[in-house]
Amino acid sequence: MTSELLRDCVAGVTPVDLLGMRLLKACPQPADLPRETLTQAVIEIIEYTGRCQAAAQRLSQLAPIPLITVAIPEYGL
Repeated sequence: MTSELLRDCVAGVTPVDLLGMRLLKACPQPADLPRETLTQAVIEIIEYTGRCQAAAQRLSQLAPIPLITVAIPEYGL
């Protein structure tokens, strides 16, 4: 896998549609929301956070990709 392919893969990921984020945009004061809806949104965010942490852990175990084709003039030796 090249760095360009990895960049394209990450850029092509669609944003996750979380109920909690939609509720925050639509209703900044959660006191007006039904308890069931608020509970569902919090559970969804907690589960999403866990999935993100698991993905970050898996990514940290990947072998590094050498950047042979990318020039970084700031760190020239």
